[in-house]
Amino acid sequence: MSIPVTTLIGSPRRLVTTIVLFVALDLSVLVINLWLGEQLARDAVAINLAGRQRMLSQQTTKALLLSIGATNPDDAALALQEFNTAFGLFTQTLTAFANGGKARGGDGAEVSLQPVKGEAIHVVSAARDIVAPVERLLAAPESAGPMPGPQFVQAADYMVRNNQELLVLMNSLTTALERDSVRRARDLRAIQTGAFILALGNFLAIVVGLLRQFRAVESDNHQWRQLARHDPLTSLPNRKAFTEAAQGVLTRAEMDKSAGAVLMLDLDGFKPINDSFGHATGDRILIALAETLASTARATDVVTRLGGDEFAMLCPKLHGEDDIRHFCHRLLAAIELIPDRICPGSRLGASIGIAVYPDAGYNLDHLLGRADKAMYAAKQAGGSRWKVA
Repeated sequence: MSIPVTTLIGSPRRLVTTIVLFVALDLSVLVINLWLGEQLARDAVAINLAGRQRMLSQQTTKALLLSIGATNPDDAALALQEFNTAFGLFTQTLTAFANGGKARGGDGAEVSLQPVKGEAIHVVSAARDIVAPVERLLAAPESAGPMPGPQFVQAADYMVRNNQELLVLMNSLTTALERDSVRRARDLRAIQTGAFILALGNFLAIVVGLLRQFRAVESDNHQWRQLARHDPLTSLPNRKAFTEAAQGVLTRAEMDKSAGAVLMLDLDGFKPINDSFGHATGDRILIALAETLASTARATDVVTRLGGDEFAMLCPKLHGEDDIRHFCHRLLAAIELIPDRICPGSRLGASIGIAVYPDAGYNLDHLLGRADKAMYAAKQAGGSRWKVA
């Protein structure tokens, strides 16, 4: 069974282990392919030799009959030579089938045979029992003379009588070897398929694991980028992100000759709340203020926390005294309601300084500086109000 993906992505070491396992399984598939090819080649040789045994049994009987029926020594000698060659190959091959060992192929080259198994063992044993009397007859001393002795007559008579049974046995041997070859190939292919499926399963697990790890890394990178560009308490864009966004807006505004405003906002009454109720309550006030600014702002506005209880807003196309007044009144009214749900009985306000462009130019630092001065002027005037630079 392939290693679960959840286990893979839990440890780089486990992932490496699975990769090594995949390589091992892949190599095992290759080894099985080579083994299967070798086995099929051996089986093909054995089947061919079993088929040749049928021909050799017929050739042996024919050569014996020719030798005893020859009318002159030369014909008898040729027939005996043919018999010795055919019978020698036949018995050598039977012995190799029975015990394993060397035999000669059709081209005269040596081939190795494995001992037969199953049904083929009984077939080979029966065939060896049939030819054993012929071997014993021919092992007896020959009578002097140019023509074959009586043992060859007996051997020929014996082979004729048992020729059909020997032929049937050799046919059975061929069939048994073919059947064993098919079964062995089927078993090896089953093992090969299993190894391939395991390798494929582990490969897919590796791919999925790597993809999940990649996504996890991408998620971590995204979170780090978010942290690098957002205030950790309020989740508003930090000064760096605000500066990049605001400069892009101001550049487009300068090209379009459009107007807008930059607001600096500082809370009034925040320090008493922080001192009386603690920093945790103060943090809740700041979070609520960030939510208020974000909900009050328009879709095109950019809001940031500069630090402490100081915030800034860039509001494209916010211009004209009436628009600025209405916008600031909404902000101040929303800010005054914040303590009611966090620390009832406390009072909270804000001093807002505003710099407008293009009157004050399109340089962000210059606009922030003018808005900051206007904010302090509003605070010195009593707070909870707004003032345009």
